[in-house]
Amino acid sequence: MSMDTNQRLLDKLQRDLASAGAMPLYLRFNESVRQAIDQGVLSQGDFLPSERHFTDRLGISRITVRKALACLEQDGIIGRSRGYGTFIQPQQPEPKLAYSLADVKGFSREVMLQGRKPDTVWISREQIPADPALAAKLALAENTPVYKLKRIHFIDKRPMSVAVSYVVAEAIANVEDIGVSLYDYFRLNNVELGSLRSQVSAAMSDDETLQALQLKEPMPLLIVRQTLFDSGKKPIEYSESFCRSDMYEFISED
Repeated sequence: MSMDTNQRLLDKLQRDLASAGAMPLYLRFNESVRQAIDQGVLSQGDFLPSERHFTDRLGISRITVRKALACLEQDGIIGRSRGYGTFIQPQQPEPKLAYSLADVKGFSREVMLQGRKPDTVWISREQIPADPALAAKLALAENTPVYKLKRIHFIDKRPMSVAVSYVVAEAIANVEDIGVSLYDYFRLNNVELGSLRSQVSAAMSDDETLQALQLKEPMPLLIVRQTLFDSGKKPIEYSESFCRSDMYEFISED
């Protein structure tokens, strides 16, 4: 690792550890190193500073450093070479999420069925009047109140897509009760799901999506527009999802 790279990593760790809040320091250290790789601060084959250097420079205990490095090694992020030190391992490309455009599972179940961990970070939950275009999609009268739900979907702690859903008000008893999965919320509240109608297009990421998905530079996104119908063929949700084109593989089924 060059002196410049070394300094950039230590500066980043110092900032991130200072803002760790209630998060254990070893977890924040772990997360910061992963981010440094994603952001290009660290590259494959770079050697990390010694445990003692981390301890002296960051003002944290050696136990904290060792615990963080042990987690990174266990996950295959770093390797150790006797006599040389700790280095960044070659990273295997992440598998794409195979996502069905017809099966009514929802994002979270699709992810879990493929052995990965989903998560959701909420941006906003609000009630709005349906404009003419939205009212037509949901078979409602114009200005009927609907819920607008905006969130970021994660897989294995990596942001994958920004989803905006418009849901008929009668399908949601308490909007604050919706957790990681909107579809699981429907099922728990006895909303019987029927079928999906999907359309996929492409566009470049804008500044808002670039920031939400933690992208270093603009990239093509796959935009999935879906209407969810209940078992009585009544539309209950219209959604638009802005998905990383390098991380999704969409499957169309009859």
